[in-house]
Amino acid sequence: MHKDGKVKIIEAAQRLIARHGVEKTSMRNIAEEAGITTGAIYYYYKSKEELLYDVMDYASAVTAEIMKMRSNPEARPDEVLDEIARKVTQQMKNNRHWNLRFYLALQAAQGDETLRARFASNYAAQTQRTAELFNYVFGTASRPEDLAMAVLMVAALDGINFQQFIGALPVEIDEVARIYNEFFAYAVPQFQKNLEHIHRFDGLQPE
Repeated sequence: MHKDGKVKIIEAAQRLIARHGVEKTSMRNIAEEAGITTGAIYYYYKSKEELLYDVMDYASAVTAEIMKMRSNPEARPDEVLDEIARKVTQQMKNNRHWNLRFYLALQAAQGDETLRARFASNYAAQTQRTAELFNYVFGTASRPEDLAMAVLMVAALDGINFQQFIGALPVEIDEVARIYNEFFAYAVPQFQKNLEHIHRFDGLQPE
């Protein structure tokens, strides 16, 4: 089975999870949905969790998709910024994706080292791409602080979607998405351009 076959497995898993949820989706079910044997799945994936991680990553590679758009010589920074807003809004409203993400995060927190390492790699790559997008769409020079700011923006998405996932979000998701995107477009570049003047908390020490 080549790459297209692997995508076939991932897309079959996506369909089943959408219909039945994570817990009720088995490797055998996925094989039947994809029209292959269970053994063919285990050739690529050692466990259900490993497959589900690829399902999640396939559905949430937002920054990777935007970086592809950026690499187009005809793309303009303002077009890329608009696409970031569209992708972020789609990701916030994709409840099935976050159901799967938090399920896998729990497995990692409970000691699955393979998943923990994959989350760490995913976050590192996503943070790096986000920092690079800051510099591209806002025309700013790369600085070490960009990575910390990217961590905050990525973490904000996780926190927003966790509140939505457990039904505790106190504001409509459309409004949250709008404000997040406006903050990204206006507050982030202003912060970046004024870093040399921002020192209020440099010497702050926890009690």
